Amino acid sequence: MTDHYVTVTVVRDDQATPRRWRLPLWAYRTILVIAVLIVLAPLLYLFGHLEMLTLNREVGRLRDENKNLRQYQDKIVALEQSLRDTRHLMTQVAALAGLDSTLLAGMYGDSQVAAAAAERPAGRPAAVRPGSPASTTPHGLPAAGWISRGYSDNPVRQHDGLDIVLSEGTPVLSTAAGVVSYAGVDSIFGQMVVLRHNDSIETMYGHNSTLLVQPGDTIFGGQRVALSGNTGVSSAPHLHYEIRINEVAVDPTPFLKDDNPNP
Repeated sequence: MTDHYVTVTVVRDDQATPRRWRLPLWAYRTILVIAVLIVLAPLLYLFGHLEMLTLNREVGRLRDENKNLRQYQDKIVALEQSLRDTRHLMTQVAALAGLDSTLLAGMYGDSQVAAAAAERPAGRPAAVRPGSPASTTPHGLPAAGWISRGYSDNPVRQHDGLDIVLSEGTPVLSTAAGVVSYAGVDSIFGQMVVLRHNDSIETMYGHNSTLLVQPGDTIFGGQRVALSGNTGVSSAPHLHYEIRINEVAVDPTPFLKDDNPNP
């Protein structure tokens, strides 16, 4: 088989005799391929780098958008909860004032008002119904008032107790006999009292204006422990009431009933 050759001639202006190279065709093609790769490699790297930068910017933009969407979603959930609480409170205030609930329909809509009324029926506010003064099981509420916000263990809108709407200075009563384990100022609940009733049960009373007991005092059920107020992180006068079992907050609702299952 005959080999094919390529002759490469180079002529310089200052040379009379040109230079010639006689290369096999395969070597000539190899040199051409290498030359093309040398030229294209930086271009390919540059284009790839630019594409990577573009993708990184897009990923960053999408990450920021997702973060903003999560923040908006959290705000929407918080606003929905705030609106539900407001509906409940408005329904209760209307009932207390003897107003027809249809007056609220223009503000929230008939179905929303009906739902709020169904969740927390109108009537006189729940009052303290203590059991025996010596009983160490919490019973009833520490003051007569509307429950504006209930217990919730939902991580999004967690609330460890009951918020009871009260005028400032309303007497706050212990719901069971016990010993004052804490009476002082808390950064969240302001003027706060904690009563230990037995080895496992505690009750907490927060946002008070005045404390009437001191740590170590022995308390009987129905005794005044504080006057309600608006201290700590609070937007209006109310009482925050918690029941804790083994230092974990539980729903106080079962303890409000006459057939309290926890004698």
